[in-house]
Amino acid sequence: MDKNQIKIFSTWARVNLIESITKRAIELGIEENKVHDIEILKNGFKVIGREKIFKSKLKHREKLIDDINKLGFNKVIEEVACTWFNRFIALRYMEVNNYLPSGIRILSSERKGQKEPDVLTKITEIIEKLELNEAYINQLLEKGKNEDINELYKYILVNQCNDLGKIIPNIFEEIEDYTELLLPDNLLQENFIIRHLTNDIGENNFQEGIEVVGWLYQYYISDKKDQVFEGLKKNIKITKDNIPAATQLFTPKWIVKYMVQNSLGALWLESHESNHLKDSWKYYLEQGETKDKLRENNMIDPKNITILDPCMGSGHMLVYAFEVLYDIYKSYGYFEEEIPILILKNNIFGLDIDSRVSSLCSFALIMKARTYDKSLFFKMKKEQISLNICDIVESSEISEEAISYFSKGNNELEGNLKYLINIFEDAKDYGSLIKVPRMNFEAFKNRIEEVKEDYSLCFHDYKEIVLKNIVPLIKQAEIMSSKYSVCLTNPPYMGIRGMNTKLSTYLSENYELSKHDLFSVYMEVCNEFSEANGYSAIINQQSWMFLSSFAEFRKNLLNELCFKNIIHLGPRAFEENVGTIVQNVAYIAKKRVDKDFKTIIINLTQGNSKEKEATLKSALKGENTECKYKINLEILCAIPGNPFAYWISENILELFKNNIYLGQLAKPRQGMATSDNKRFLRYWFEVENNKIKFDAKDAKEAKSSCKKWFPYNKGGTFKKWYGNNDFVINWECNGREVKEYAAKLYKSYSRTIKNEDLYFKKGLTYTFISEAMGVRYSPSGFIFDVAGSSIFFDSEEKIYVILALLCSKVAKLFLDIMNPTYNIQVGDLKNIPIKKDIFEEENLRIINYLVLENIELTKREWDNFETSWDFKVHPLIRLKDKLSYENSIEISKVFKLWEEESLDIFNRVKRNEEELNKIFISIYGLQEEGKYVVKDKDITIRKAEVERDIKSLISYGIGCILGRYSLKEEGIVYAGGERSIEDGKILPILNYEYFEEDILQEFIAFIKKVYGEDTLEENLDFIAEALGRKGGETSRQSIRRYFLKDFYKDHVRIYHKRPIYWLLDSGKNEGFKALIYAHEYNETIVGKIKRDYLQVLQKKYENAISRFKLIIKSKDYTMKEKSYAKEKIEKIIKQREECIEYEKVLSYIASKEIIIDMDNGIKANYDIFQNIKLIDLKGQEVKKDLLAKI
Repeated sequence: MDKNQIKIFSTWARVNLIESITKRAIELGIEENKVHDIEILKNGFKVIGREKIFKSKLKHREKLIDDINKLGFNKVIEEVACTWFNRFIALRYMEVNNYLPSGIRILSSERKGQKEPDVLTKITEIIEKLELNEAYINQLLEKGKNEDINELYKYILVNQCNDLGKIIPNIFEEIEDYTELLLPDNLLQENFIIRHLTNDIGENNFQEGIEVVGWLYQYYISDKKDQVFEGLKKNIKITKDNIPAATQLFTPKWIVKYMVQNSLGALWLESHESNHLKDSWKYYLEQGETKDKLRENNMIDPKNITILDPCMGSGHMLVYAFEVLYDIYKSYGYFEEEIPILILKNNIFGLDIDSRVSSLCSFALIMKARTYDKSLFFKMKKEQISLNICDIVESSEISEEAISYFSKGNNELEGNLKYLINIFEDAKDYGSLIKVPRMNFEAFKNRIEEVKEDYSLCFHDYKEIVLKNIVPLIKQAEIMSSKYSVCLTNPPYMGIRGMNTKLSTYLSENYELSKHDLFSVYMEVCNEFSEANGYSAIINQQSWMFLSSFAEFRKNLLNELCFKNIIHLGPRAFEENVGTIVQNVAYIAKKRVDKDFKTIIINLTQGNSKEKEATLKSALKGENTECKYKINLEILCAIPGNPFAYWISENILELFKNNIYLGQLAKPRQGMATSDNKRFLRYWFEVENNKIKFDAKDAKEAKSSCKKWFPYNKGGTFKKWYGNNDFVINWECNGREVKEYAAKLYKSYSRTIKNEDLYFKKGLTYTFISEAMGVRYSPSGFIFDVAGSSIFFDSEEKIYVILALLCSKVAKLFLDIMNPTYNIQVGDLKNIPIKKDIFEEENLRIINYLVLENIELTKREWDNFETSWDFKVHPLIRLKDKLSYENSIEISKVFKLWEEESLDIFNRVKRNEEELNKIFISIYGLQEEGKYVVKDKDITIRKAEVERDIKSLISYGIGCILGRYSLKEEGIVYAGGERSIEDGKILPILNYEYFEEDILQEFIAFIKKVYGEDTLEENLDFIAEALGRKGGETSRQSIRRYFLKDFYKDHVRIYHKRPIYWLLDSGKNEGFKALIYAHEYNETIVGKIKRDYLQVLQKKYENAISRFKLIIKSKDYTMKEKSYAKEKIEKIIKQREECIEYEKVLSYIASKEIIIDMDNGIKANYDIFQNIKLIDLKGQEVKKDLLAKI
């Protein structure tokens, strides 16, 4: 299956269909915010002021308008687009596999090279088979125009769908509404979906199996899924309309086979042990010595097996279950031709909140059944088979009168119906999570049959409500109140923080232990749906196995079910790239308790999906025993938090049992949440330096300092020993603003501002979400965030020894047992076992020495970069003093010294880490389990890199030129506060030396001053080579190109999109660029730039044009030189015109004399100068930026 091509087509198709259907709606006089009046004609209607006549029924247009008013224009258009997408792919699947009852292709032709679908070349046959209006068709054929042929094709297409609706009603429900009205006219045009569907996706993709339909739909909604997750980043909760797009993920088939074979297959084998079927089940896991303990089911008839997927999606799992059921029926002696209908009627049940995937699931099951029985469609029509598949509906638009009509005086009926109406009021929010008790469904069904036979005109409207609204409620209620032999699913993955309030409240009230995520809730739900000794087969995220927040949930699971086997999938289990943060597990469990049972667990955490599959097959054959474990999960309760750490050795288990825990020695604490980071947090370099108090010892000192900003630990990237000191928080007046805001939101600020008594104390900090445990020393002065949680101690000596332990492989080993996810919890740290031997005098002396050296070395490395607030001077300038015996110094020699120094720091830190690993491995007796060697990638010290370090030298040089730094003084010399206006510097960046003091000349002067004049050219060459000099470029040209094209990109990246140097940029023609220092901005600087630079530059452009014109006219120049002059004139004219437009921006800003407040942060201040509304040369309003986009 060519999934790449399927993805390209599906994402394109969504855009194409939405655009086409939107255009059609506009033709009908219906726009997002306006509905045009129409004129009613004998043969239809037309929009007033337009010529086109629509022959459709007027009531369809009125219903469309009504639904748009209720649901919104975009939602209705999107639903119609999706409906047609599903129909087109279903038709394509059927015609390619020759499943259309007519036998005539509707979208394409079997003849190679023929563009027209076969239905247009086999008119006579299709008229008869679909019972079409022959006179109408002949009328269209006689006219013969393109629009008539298009109308004919649409007529046939709609009737083909209606005909299929008699056997597959969900996806081909009768098109007698605005769905047909919105179908565009030119269905056969080259750029419409039909042509692309038949041309872009090879027929072999549809011949491989019904799974192609699920893949097409998943890719179709992928853009919507991206939109939902982008919204989550902005704290936009997931609504019930968006839950399907946010949570649907197609499970790899090999995992589905594992789940079905080891649940449904195992269930069958319990009563048919000698059955030969398991020989064909390549993913079936033999239980070995434990199998007899699970034998509970007596001989069962296949008709009595029931399978439910409560989150069925497009039915991937149910379709494979159908395959296995077919083989089971066959092995039991049923006739082949009767099996498909029996499975559809008796065995398979499915629920979902998305009507579109419900339709696809029904279609997929029917297509799967059709592969076994060519006469299936005839049988389904004859027996009026209705699948046990439901898209869960809400109980809207059911009047009291309709309830009374249905109840017909029966109090039991009325009470049960009202109960269902009540619990299904918000069913799209809760889906199959709704708990439905058993009730008298036979009475419901009997009454429904009576209603069907009621032809009284006076009750017609009530009858319609019953059949349309009440019957679906009863059907879904019966499915949701039943128990099943097997409940299997890939549930939604949605954390409680992303849920809307209604859903999160419902879970808190009904699923207290599992409420943290929908995937864990469905573990509880599936167990509820299972009958006694029934099976659950689920794939979900692995966090329920390890996170401390699921500790009680795990205990409860062990008290309610027995895990038969588990495959621990880890990251990259899905064929689609969902990243490494999503880590999965699949399990098979029985609804019974066996405290002595040993679960088989297979570790498949390494490799991608195909590699995991190969490892599983190898393990099942007995070829790979290293990844296979057999363990009684009950014994893991000895570990704090009872994680399912199935790989744990007896030795490590004893360490947990027989030692104290870190929580008894220290205070691991979760930090605060500001509730609005944009408002209260800044990168330290954004605000004025003199407003920051870096070293407050306690809250009293912080408050008395009268400073506004204080260091804030917020996690960051993986970094050990020291560093990630990036943020400051507004904690003026003891955090008055933060507290007032929190109190306003939550009534009490202490809900989010936690552990205030530990603010400013020295301790340890670490990253909350990290692939590895990066613990760092945190000196006095810091407040800490929820993502930069911290650990505090009652004595300083404990700080260093615990830091050493937490940075060691021994701590990693313990943490991987308690929580091998990317989300390190405070509770996990508290439960690390601490051997008292680490505090013995000799151990303490060695450990402290190594730790203090690593802190000092890492701090030195951190401070070598200008994003550290303790940065003094660039290392390529600091180290030149070692070569001071030379009058002029080559940067290449200094770089060599820097390379040696950084490598020495790296090696010393690595050596110390390995020594600490040896010490802790010895103390804990983990020689068997632990390895002391540390990989280079796990040493968080940056080695020298010539490109990065030359770019940082350039950045430092620009800082010196603009006044942030000085060669005369270490560290920051100015970052806000009182300073003379004349000190402000403006650095033009142009593609030619139009100003004597442009950025290139200033930088060259800087290099000359630092390293001397004699080595200037060698140094410029070294810099140019490091920047990637192009062939034929001089060093100056290369450096100028870097300033013009890439310097600002690098600056924005290094400063996390909060640039402290601002680039004024006229546009893509690079007519004018200039750098200023944000902390030196004042309300007059833009006017100065306009007057002293931009207007002067425009005159220089005019002079340059004149010079080049003289070259063109002169006889003294070659044709090549004249051609070059013409090119330059064209470019300069564009630059001059760009400058003319840009001058309007500068004039507008200068006139406003804007004053900025650096407390508001770089981004807020930067945005002030963007999207300025102006009138362009054409007299149109446009938006212009003063500064380069970031």
